[in-house]
Parts: sequence; C-alpha cells; structure tokens
Amino acid sequence: MTAAGLWLHLAVPALLTLLLARSLWALVAVELSARWLLANSNQGHAPAGEETPWLVVLLPMLREQAIADETISAFSSLDYPPGRAAVVIITTEREENARRRDRARLPALSATRHLTEAQLHGLFPRPRCRHIAHEINTAPADKRLAILTELYDAQPTTRETVAALVEHRPTTGLRLVHRHQPDSGGRKAGQLNHAAEHLDEILGPLGWHDEHDADSTYLCVYDADAIPDVRTLHAFAKAATCHQAHTRRPPALIQQQRLPLLARHPFPPGPTGLLLTEEWIYQLRRSLGIELARIRLNHWLSSARLPPAMGALLRPMIYGVGCGMTVHLPAVRALGGFPEPMEDLGTGHRLSLLGAGIAPATVAVLDEPYTEPHGLANLHALAFRTSARPDRHAKAIAHLPSTLSRTSKRLLIFREWADEIAWVAGAPLITAAVITSWWAGPVWAVIALAGVLLHGPVVTARLLHLTPPLHTAVLPTTSHIAAAPQSTRSRRAALIAASPVQPFIRLVGPWRMILRRIARRPTTFGKTER
Repeated sequence: MTAAGLWLHLAVPALLTLLLARSLWALVAVELSARWLLANSNQGHAPAGEETPWLVVLLPMLREQAIADETISAFSSLDYPPGRAAVVIITTEREENARRRDRARLPALSATRHLTEAQLHGLFPRPRCRHIAHEINTAPADKRLAILTELYDAQPTTRETVAALVEHRPTTGLRLVHRHQPDSGGRKAGQLNHAAEHLDEILGPLGWHDEHDADSTYLCVYDADAIPDVRTLHAFAKAATCHQAHTRRPPALIQQQRLPLLARHPFPPGPTGLLLTEEWIYQLRRSLGIELARIRLNHWLSSARLPPAMGALLRPMIYGVGCGMTVHLPAVRALGGFPEPMEDLGTGHRLSLLGAGIAPATVAVLDEPYTEPHGLANLHALAFRTSARPDRHAKAIAHLPSTLSRTSKRLLIFREWADEIAWVAGAPLITAAVITSWWAGPVWAVIALAGVLLHGPVVTARLLHLTPPLHTAVLPTTSHIAAAPQSTRSRRAALIAASPVQPFIRLVGPWRMILRRIARRPTTFGKTER
C-alpha cells in the first residue's frame, strides 16, 4: 500500500475516530462537572471542634501592589473557626533585586519614541502600565527620564505594601501573617516552601504544635489575583473529613476548581482579542472537562472495588492547579516540599504516581483569564516543560511508598507522554485528517464534520451558557467582585464560529520553546502576567 493509501485508509479513520470520541467525552465531562459544581456548592459545613483541620492559606505575591489590599481582605474574611486557620502573605526578595537591576533600563525606555504598555511589564504593576506609558508618551522629551524615574522610585514594593496593610489590618477575621522570603532562587514554589518551614511561627500563637497537629494540617495555595468563595475553608474541611471516612486515610490533595471568570481586564480588540477569548473558553473547558473530571474519577476509584487491571487502565494523571490546591502537610514534607518549576503540576503528578488520595472541593474559586499573549505563551511553555517529563517526577518519588504497582506507574507515565504528544502534534494531524476525510470515504467526511462541530462550536456554545450560573454560584467575601466576561451576540457568534482554532492557540508557547532548544538559545520563564 502506498503512503497515500496508508494515510487515507488507516491514519485518517483512526484520527477521526479519536476526534469524535474525544469530542463526545469533552461535552459529557463538561456538562457533568458543571452540574456537579452547581448542585454541590451549597453543601453544609464540616462539624467544628477539636477535629476541625488546621488550614493555612498561602498567598505568594510578586509585583501585586495593585491588588494586595483586595486580596488580603478577601482571604482574611473567609468563614472558618479563627483559632484553626491562618492567612500567610509571602513576598520575596527576588522582586527587590529585580527592582534594583531593572532601574538601569529606565534611560533606554524613556528614549523610546512610543513607549508601549508591554514594555513596562515587570517594572510596574500591570494595571498601572497603560497609564504610565501614556504619561511618558505625552511628556516633553527632555523630561521623560525624570518623570519615569520619579514614578519608578515612588512605586512601593509588594513587601512594603503588604507590611503596611498587615500592620493596619483590623484584628477581626483569620490570623494574618506576612513572611518575606530571601532570594534563594526558584519561583512560586520557593515562596511556598519558605512559609511551610515557619509554621511554628505562623500557627504557634493559635496553639498549634507540630508533633500533635501536623497530621491534621493542610496548606492551601492560591494566586494573589483570585477571589475565593466565603465557604471555601469549610468545603476543604468537609472534603478532608468525608474522604477519611470513606478511605480511612486523609486526602493528600484537595483540589478546588479555578474558574477563569473574573473580567478585571478587557480582552484586546481585533483578532488577538478573539484568540485570547477563545483561550479563555478553553481554560474553562479544561477546568471542568479535564481537571475536575479526572479528580472525580480518581476519587471514585479510591473506593471502588474494581479488578486491579481495570483500575490501572482507568486511573488518570491529576493536574494540580496552584489556585485552590490544598495539600496535606505530611504529603508536602514527604515530597521534600513543593517542586520547581511549577509547584502545582509537579505536586499533582507526584501524588498521582504515589497513588495518593485526591478529593475535589465542592466550591470553586474565581480567577482572571489571560488577556495578554506573551503571558499566555509563557504559561503554556512552562506547563509543557513541567508535564513532558513525568519520568523525572517518578524518579523524584521513587524512594517513597506507593499504593500503585510498577505497571500502574508506567501506564500513568505513558499516558502523560501521549497527552503531551497530542498537545504539540494533535491539532495539525487532526486538521489534515479532516481536510482529507472526503477522499477516505463519505462516512469519514460525516464523522469529521460531527467531530469538529462537537469539539468546537457545540461545547463552546454550552460553556458560554454555563458562564453566568457558574460565576453566580461563587459567594465571595465581598460584594465588590468583577463580573464574568461579557460578550455581545455578534461576539458570541464569532467565538462559536472560530472555536475550531482553539487547539492551535496552545501550540505557540510549547513550539516556541522547542525551537529555541533546538537552536540552543536560552529559555527563561518569568512571572506569567495576566
């Protein structure tokens, strides 16, 4: 058989069958997960008392001066027994060092003919960049450097901002602690590990003792720009209590779903804005149809009595999400701390390979979608780099006891490799199969059309319909909450029509990183600005 025959009669049918199966699964998984969240968000509290878990909310911050006040107010007002929880704001010396280093860039920036908002990212908090760029562009040329330098020097660091806010914060609500991490390298994980090493100072004033209370302590990781549900900590406590009652062991990970439904910043106009909005839809789809669906499947497998072979085939690799990820303190210590470079994906992968208990939280957390292309590409590249080597995660935890057999671990690793291959090569191959489907036969052309419609327009339309109730189901600690992303009727039609291009948007970051590696050019990852 010729190469063309192999493609049309073997490859195309296989790829289109996968497309249809994946499309149907995505639609069903999104629907079931969304209904589960909406139906379970009003569940009751876990019983309070001495058995109530200790919860430590960790909020690492880097250049978050603009939202620090809102974030601290939101998280310190969470409903929970105040003697059993604390909120820790973690700033880092990395920001201070970068500030001193980046000051040397000001002369070149002030000499730029037309300074853009993007050029100021990393120098100022993102919400201020547009205003500052406009102020510099409208100033006389001989005064631009002086104005830019004055604005730069007058901008307090996140450390200074947080210290002032904590000092003047009312004593009501949960205990609030500020920790500052020395610049010891690393990323968000380093800040989290710094706080985890000082729990005696954080929880000690509440009566916490490591030798007695570590086994009932959980670390709750969030992004600084998130808005939590007021019932969040009670949901974590109930998930821990219920999981232990069913499995006789505490969950190593409780994952709250991050819903990218905070429209603090508008999407840019034109084609770029349309593509970024498509990515927002995909983030919501992934949160429901992949992340939550896998956690619920894993949670069901933990108590289901299935043959070992079937359990191994069904067991998914869990993707931890570092906004709403709650990890049992003994599990963090067993792993040697939160892993670099991405504390969430690394933690999820390693706990999955250990066969650890993982439970879903019944309330969601609201977060911002990405409205800037560079930050989105940076995120995808970093996520691909972290996920592409599950064998390294397996090696890192090889010395720890696992409930999984060697075969089960290998299946998880191979499944993750298949996911990564599908990420970087799936969209082009499926597109080629769809384009050539008619030559494979009319039946395959019909299957291709059905797969494309289900995978793109149908699920996108459903997600747009689910956005308002999902946003409303989250009860924030404050009435001042950004609305969900809004679209006109024509914009929604454009999103639905352009939805088949969603998979290609996620290729930019990984392929850019791969090509830079091939060319032996350095790849750096900074803060993934939204």
